[in-house]
Order: sequence, then structure tokens, then C-alpha cells
Amino acid sequence: MESLLKKLSEVGLEGPEAEYFLSLYKKFQQGPAKVAEWESIQSPHASEMLSWDNLPSPDSAQLENYLSRLVVCKLNGGLGTSMGCSGPKSLIVVKEGKTFLDLMVDQLVAANRKYNTKIPLVLMNSFYTQAETARALESYSGLLSIEAFEQSRFPRIQKTDGSLLDEKEFGREAWYPPGHGDFYHCIANRGLLDNWLRQGRDILFLSNSDNLGAVWDEKILTYMIEHDVPFLMELTPKTLADVKGGTIYNEGDRLRLLEIAQVPEERVDEFCNVEKFSTFSTNNIWINLRSLAKKLERGALGLELIVNNKTVGGVDVVQLETAIGAAIEFFPGAVGLLVPRERFRPVKRTSDLFLVQSNLFELDEGRMRINSQRTIKELPNVNFGAPFDRLDGYNSRFKSIPDIINLESLTLEGDITFEGSAVLEGKVTLGANEGSRTIGQGELLKNTSWL
Repeated sequence: MESLLKKLSEVGLEGPEAEYFLSLYKKFQQGPAKVAEWESIQSPHASEMLSWDNLPSPDSAQLENYLSRLVVCKLNGGLGTSMGCSGPKSLIVVKEGKTFLDLMVDQLVAANRKYNTKIPLVLMNSFYTQAETARALESYSGLLSIEAFEQSRFPRIQKTDGSLLDEKEFGREAWYPPGHGDFYHCIANRGLLDNWLRQGRDILFLSNSDNLGAVWDEKILTYMIEHDVPFLMELTPKTLADVKGGTIYNEGDRLRLLEIAQVPEERVDEFCNVEKFSTFSTNNIWINLRSLAKKLERGALGLELIVNNKTVGGVDVVQLETAIGAAIEFFPGAVGLLVPRERFRPVKRTSDLFLVQSNLFELDEGRMRINSQRTIKELPNVNFGAPFDRLDGYNSRFKSIPDIINLESLTLEGDITFEGSAVLEGKVTLGANEGSRTIGQGELLKNTSWL
């Protein structure tokens, strides 16, 4: 370990950051932690879980006081790589010219105005997103208290010999942000946690910046405070589209997070189906910061390690990461809350972006609301192939997003251009593998199949 510590010092990683990396490296040497008693674990039954539907609405006279205790944090370290975008995902335009970041700000500005309070916004950036996000934040000056910090950056490890990637050879790709579990280390060692508590802010709501359904919630906030809940994780019913999402299970009298990396290889299919584990984590987390501070006084939480395998410049590497939800096991009395699917609306692909940009959704003070004209219960199933699966191709092919109020499903690929606001209804499959197709203004495609 001394030689590794020296290498870390040589690349500029010292102090608490180096100690944190070493703690993960030691776990890595011990080998991956897999669930041993697989047959005995499963999702808590719905009857054992708290449901958002059953939470009482708060007393309006108390709500202003409760909001004075709230901090809202967004995990803002991601890039839009899954959509072919190289910049911070939160700066992608979502709707009506507004970015993810704009919507976060709009939500809190509206709440602060309505309830005469000053809920702050906190962003945990990565070294990938820090600089561009900082420039974007200048436009919100005077509107809202916003605090942004850059999470840790750790060196990638070569899989063959355990050496660190050389920054001279690989540049920025020699480094990586070590997952959102790094949040606890960052706020403790940079004085953020102590500062929030001094301000009387002891309830934290944290979520991914690309989850448009993850807005602060007065019912959950009230429940956290009035029932003195130390840690709460929002879960929602699992579908076949959520097969890899982490979930929780009971171990004795405590809840634990189960990620796919911890599942024995021969059990992955079982983990991914919806029978054994019926819910999954939205990564919307609520934390009592006083309870967290007491835990951290006794040392780091020791979160379960996640080994993320990558290839960088043709070299196989590993990234040592942790998940923020894994802390649930350290809080007796932690709660798994079953929430409506509306609280989990992530934008991972251009097909997700298509839905939220369409007339299926309307903006209400930064919040996405389903258009009341939509009578079909489920959202359309949308699948995009090239060139629509990349943001540049998507933007260039849609001059205007179609009317999809009555759409059931859409499959789209090939040399197709939407010149105006078309109308898509029922089940629509459009392909143009030979030649090109143009769909004009107002054109109606109902239960149409082009192959």
C-alpha cells in the first residue's frame, strides 16, 4: 500500500482523497462481494413498504417551517454520451427552450416564492461537468442560492497489472469520478455538511439531474420530519425496461441495497426479471443530515464496492465506485417508500427526450405534467435507430416534434425527415433503408408501417 500511496501522491492525489481511494482499493483486492444467501432474499412485500399514496398531506401552517430545513441536491456529473453528446447532460434543452438545469431552478424559485422560503440548490459535479456548469450558473445570479462542488476524481486501474493509467498518455481519460456514493465523503471533508446543519437545514433530498420526475415533495418532507426518519429511498414498481436497476431487500432488521454488480453471475437473469424483485430504486434519496453527521463522526460509512469494467484507448481498466443508496443499511429505521412512476422519469436516450419534448407533457413551474388530453394510460413505447438515436441526428430530423397524444408505439430509423408538426396515432413503424422519406406539416400517420 505504501508504494500505491506514493504513486497517488505523484499524480496529485493526497490527504483524505488518497485515503478514500485506498479504502476502495483494499476492498478491490479482497475480491467482489456477492450475495451469498440468494434464495432467502427478495424485495420487501408491498404490504411491508410505506406507500406515497397513503402519506397524509402536510399542515400548511407547518410547511413553511419544514421547508426552511430542506436542501435539494442534484447529482450532476453525467455527460450525454448515451445520446452522442459530449457536454453536461443537464445543459441539454428539454422543453420550451429550457434545459434540465433551468427546470431545477424554476422548481425551487417557484417554491421559494410560494412559501416565502429559501430552499437552496446544490449540484455535485464531476470534473467532466464542473467548468461548463459553472458558466451556466452565472445566468441564475440573484434568483436562487446555488452551491456547486466537484466530486473526487480517481485514477483508472489497468486490469492486467493493477497499475494506474498514465495521464501523459491518456489525458483526462486516465481519471474517473467514483460514483455518487462519493457524495458522503465530499460533503463531510469539505465542510458542506457542517455548514448546512449550522443553517438549520437537516433534511436533504437528492436525485439524478436527468430525472425529470424527481422534484421535492411536501408529503415526503413532512413524513421525514414528523416521524424522524433517518434515511428514505424512493422505489417504484419494476418493469422489463428497468431490469438493471438496483433494489432493496431485508437482511435481519435492516434494509440493504442490491446492485447488479453484487449478483452472482448465474443469478443475473433472475435479478433482472420482475418476479423475485418487484421494485427498483429511483435513486431519489432523502437523508436526515443530523443522523448522517452522527454516523460520520465514527468514521466513513464503508459502502459496498462496485467494480465498473471499462475499456479506455484499447486498454481494459477498472473503476472503483460506490452507490449513494448503499448507505441505507447503516441507518436503523430506514424506509423504502413506494412512489408513483411519475417520480421516475429519466432521460437517458433520445427516445426519452422525444416523449418529454412532445405534447404529451406540459410544463408547470419547472415540473412535467401529463397532458390531460392523453386518454391512454401508458406512455408510448418509443424505439429509435440511427440516425435518430444520436442528438445531432435527432435534432436535424425533427424540424418540429409530432403530435403524439394518441400514439401507442413508435419505431423509427433511416433517412426520414419531419418537416413540420405531423400527427402520429396508434402503432407507427417508420423505416427508410432505401432512399429517403419526408413527412410534411400536418400529415397524419395512423397505424402505419413503412419498412
